Order: sequence, then structure tokens, then C-alpha cells
Amino acid sequence: MKCRPMKIQLPASSALSLLALALPLPAAETVLVADAPATALVPTAANGGSDLSVADWATVTSPSNAANWSAGTTGIGYEANPGSGTSYAGLLGLDLQDVMEDINATAYIRVPFTIDQSTLNSAQGLFLDMKYDDGFIAYLNGVQVAAANAPLQPGPSSAASANNSDSSALQFERFDLSAFLPLLNPGSNMLALHGLNGGTSSSDFLILPRLVANDITPPVWPDLQLGRPVITTANSPVDLINAGDGSGRLFIVERGGRIRIWDGGALRTFLDIRSSVNTNDSGGDERGLLGLAFPPGYAAKGHFYVNYISNNASRRGDTVISRFSMNPANPDDALEASEEVLLVIDQPQSNHNGGQIHFGPDGYLYIGMGDGGGAGDAHGSIGNGQNPSTFLGKMLRIDVEDTPDPGSNYAIPADNPFLLDPQVPNEIWAFGLRNPWRWSFDRKTGDIYIADVGQYEWEEVNFVPAASIGGENFQWRRLEGFNTFNSGTALTKGTSTDPVYEYDHNAGNSITGGYVYRGRSFPRMEGIYFFGDYNSGRIWGIQRDPSGNWINRQFLDTSLRISAFGEDEEGNLYVASLFTGEIYRFSDTRGANYLQVIDASFTPQGRTQIRFGTETGRRYQLQWSTDLLNWSDLGTPRSASGFELELTGILPLLNLPEEAYFRALELAN
Repeated sequence: MKCRPMKIQLPASSALSLLALALPLPAAETVLVADAPATALVPTAANGGSDLSVADWATVTSPSNAANWSAGTTGIGYEANPGSGTSYAGLLGLDLQDVMEDINATAYIRVPFTIDQSTLNSAQGLFLDMKYDDGFIAYLNGVQVAAANAPLQPGPSSAASANNSDSSALQFERFDLSAFLPLLNPGSNMLALHGLNGGTSSSDFLILPRLVANDITPPVWPDLQLGRPVITTANSPVDLINAGDGSGRLFIVERGGRIRIWDGGALRTFLDIRSSVNTNDSGGDERGLLGLAFPPGYAAKGHFYVNYISNNASRRGDTVISRFSMNPANPDDALEASEEVLLVIDQPQSNHNGGQIHFGPDGYLYIGMGDGGGAGDAHGSIGNGQNPSTFLGKMLRIDVEDTPDPGSNYAIPADNPFLLDPQVPNEIWAFGLRNPWRWSFDRKTGDIYIADVGQYEWEEVNFVPAASIGGENFQWRRLEGFNTFNSGTALTKGTSTDPVYEYDHNAGNSITGGYVYRGRSFPRMEGIYFFGDYNSGRIWGIQRDPSGNWINRQFLDTSLRISAFGEDEEGNLYVASLFTGEIYRFSDTRGANYLQVIDASFTPQGRTQIRFGTETGRRYQLQWSTDLLNWSDLGTPRSASGFELELTGILPLLNLPEEAYFRALELAN
């Protein structure tokens, strides 16, 4: 692992500024491919297509059987039976039904385009936007640059490895090709696509590309890795929280009713309320101890809040929000007898309980509530998500740290959005959620990311900017993701708010929300919202590009039952697996990680000090160079015992060069 070489002008002042903030500017976009002339071939032995190699058909050079290719424009495919609301009408510039349906699942597509030298010189980002049914492999001048639902060894009769639904195919999905900008040539270029249908008997097929270059450098994605678990003995972990008290402790919420503490050693119990918690391990039962939140200034206040499903006879099965106090004589011990019940919410069924609670930057407690359970929010004529009179299917916002309102255990913030609406309880901050199992605040910006578990087809991520005054309606049960679920359900209150990302149930079917990375150890992870899926084990990230567009990437396909993400006080991210009790810490892959320099100094005598983010347990060597080609060790190697390390060395020269470069090299353990 190497850090990005740092250039120092010599001699230098005693302190060196290394980091700068750049504000995003509007990108100047150049559309290279859109509604463009194209040719296509459904490969068969008769037309010579079954013997074509990628080098034959995916480059600028015309294929040997060019006379057998059909000409048209992009939007290539067919549709035998147009569906209601999912028709490809108006998208097809080249219809392949007669030569493809019941014949072959593969189509080769060539889209020539040109780019001038000035556009090529200014291009910093390159993006492929695709509408596709069901999969594809994309080549740029003969080199593979992107793929979706593609087999490992595609051939001239290959089908897609998974289906992409018609509704999903109607939306552009963006693929970042910026790393492949060097493949472009001034003048003629070729975008080639191996289109993949779900099968020969499929009733529809679509490949519609758009290729865009811009002059804004796109975000750099990390090479995410989990490595070995840092914890292996948690029992059904469902939440991972830090106290923000400077202790470095990570608090692990176990569904059965315990909260455990981890600070690098063995787990120890902080709170045990198993006798009070209603838990059933049968299929579909989601009850238990579900959430934990520490108020701002916890170290001085000594109390905290939990969300659990009660086993108490008088409120069995209901959501309970309670306050507990820490043992003044032992900060690792909470007093079970100190419980103060603040809020009880009736739960009609055993799932869709929500569970996450967080304090916002405003100091108020936010509570995510599911729709009450069952399928399709079948609670009355409009469902609980749109019912203005119930807490279910909502985000709540209450003040639990100041003087409570008369006759209540908490106060209502004076700026809650529905205070003047007699139909809506004052606690409600937002409408239209199905099951916001895990959601979080961005610790840097105050923005909210809500992962809402879907019903039959779609999982979604909702985004609420920090400047919001509340009142959003995320539209469940009328919509599931961007898609109609129950057209007869009217949106009753609030402002209709679309998700920023969705995925269908080919990729997973139970989203687990995560966090935006704001740590210092892995700068390529900065600003990315990481989340996963409980059933598929996949982990994704989304972030905004410099133009303000949301872009996404799937990072990992794991075997984990992803029940929770969490962040420690330093901003390091963790992910938990429910059944195994394993908890992993995120890192950027060794060998590709550019370490963030935290501080550096250089003296006229050649003494160099560099402090940078590290990975615990790794060994590093400071090196220097004058030409970025030849490197020499400087000082002695050191092992990192935390997430920061300082390396020191003195240049072995009497006459110092005018400038030098420094880097940290990770050594084998």
C-alpha cells in the first residue's frame, strides 16, 4: 500500500498545508452517443456471426461480415407484448423481433462516434447511461468497460444471467467509465455492446445507450474490503452505536435484549433487559431490542435511550421508547432499574417495527416507525403510511432532553411541521414509510439517509437534506420505490418525495441502511453512503458526482446476513451479520489505498515528519524520491496501533534538492 506521493518544495517552512477544499462547479457535458446511428447482428452460423471474436466486431474496423448487419439507430430490441405502463414504444430505433425472438438471446451492437481533440483534452469524466432488458457487456474500442447481468464467459448465444424488470429497464442506469478515458481517440471511436436477453423465448429486449463526457473529475471509488471480523461473539447484533463521549467504545445492540461494549477486547455487558423484551425467532418476527441513542453531552448527563418491543403484560408487543441511566460508579454499567418509559406505540403485528433512533444535530430524538406489519400495509383503506392519525409508517421527532410538556414525558419541538394540523399528531415529522429498519444522519452535513424496506419488487434509499424543515411524504403505499404499488392510495399529507436510489429484488429484497463515511483513514471512502441487503449480502455505495447526480456502485457480494451498520467515534464503519454474530470493519483495499496525510513538516536540516491515517496492526515505511521513480527508505518502519501513525526521518544529504516527494509504503507483516 502506498500513499499518494506528497511533493515538498525545499527548503520549506515548519508547517505544510496539504489539504484543500474544492467546491463543485457545473460540469460542461458533451453527449457522445444518444439517438445515434447503429448497426446490429443477431449472430448465427448462417450470417457468420457465431464465429466472430470481440476483436472482429467491437473495434472501429468493420467486421468481416459487415454486409449482414442491420442498420438503424440506438434503441435496439423488440417488444412482442407491450405491458401497461412499461412499454418500449418510442425507444426502438432498430427492431430485431423477426431475427431474434425464438432464435437467439444475444445481439451484437456497434455504435460509432467521433470526438474532437479539444473535447478529449478537457474530458475528466466519462459515463455510460444504459436502459437495458436484460443484460449487456460494453466495449470501448474493443476493451470491455462495463457489464450487467452478464455471464463470466459470454458467447454468441449467451443469455443474461439475471432479469432486469421492464420498469427498471425504462430508467437509465449510470456506469462510470472515467478510468477508460485513455481508450478514446481523436476522431473515430466505437461503442460496442453485447446485448443479452433473458432467453430466446423472451417477449421483449432493449439496449439503449447514452455516452457522456464532462470536464469535471468524477469521484474516485474505493476498493472496499472487510477482511477478518473484529468481533465474532455478538448474539444477533442489530445496531452498532458510539456514545460520542471520547471513550472509543462501540456499543452493540443484541436483538435478544442486551447491549454489549467493545473497545478492542472481549465483549462486556452494559445493559441487560432480556426479561423486558419480546423476542421470537420464528420466521418473519422482527421484534426485540432494536435501537440505542446517546444524547449530545452523554459523558456529563449519564443517561441514554433505547427502542424495544415490550414483553410486559400490559403492553406486550408494543414499541417502547425508554430512558436509562449509567451507573455513576462504573461507566461500563447501566442500571436496569433506572428505566423511565417515555413513549409507548401500539404495534398490530410482529414485523415492520422500524427500530432505529438517533439524535439529530438539533438535539431532538428522531424515531423511525414501520407501517405496523403484514403485507402491503393492509391497515384500513389507505394504510398506516398515509393515515394522518397514527405514528406507524412515520418518522417522529420529539424533545426528550428539556422540560417535558404538561401531562407528557417529553416536549414537542416548536418547529415540527404539522403542529397546526389538527388531523396529525404533533410528534410526526414525515409520512409514507414502510419499514425504515436502519437509517442515519451524516455526521458532517446533518443530511438524513433512510433505507426503507420494500414489499414485492423494490428497495429504496431516501434522502433528506439537513436544511429540510420536515413534512416529507415518501409515498408508501402508493409507491414502492419509484413504482406504483397501490394506485388507489392517495397521498394525504406532506410533500411528495422520491427516493434517490432503488434496486429490484433480483439484487436483494431487504435493504439495511448504513452510514456516510466521514473517517480519516480511507479518503477514497469519504462522502459515500454505504448500505447493504440482509438477504443477498450485497453492499453498495451511493454518492453525488460533481454535477450533483447520484451515482452508485456495488462493492461486495458477501454471504453475510447484514442486519446493521455502525460507526465509531473516529468515523470508521462496521457491518454486522445477524446469525453469526460477526462484525467487520470497512477498509480500502491494500495496494490501492491512498492514505490521507493528516499533518506534515520539514526543517531546513532535512528532518521530515508525516502523520497519516493507517490501518491498525499494519507496518509502514517512510520513503522519499526526487523523480517519483527511484525511492529510498527514510527512517525506520513502524507498526500502527491505532488509526493514525507518525513517521520521521532525516534526508541523508549535505546539499538538499530543490524539491522532493514522500510516501508511506505498507510492509508485509
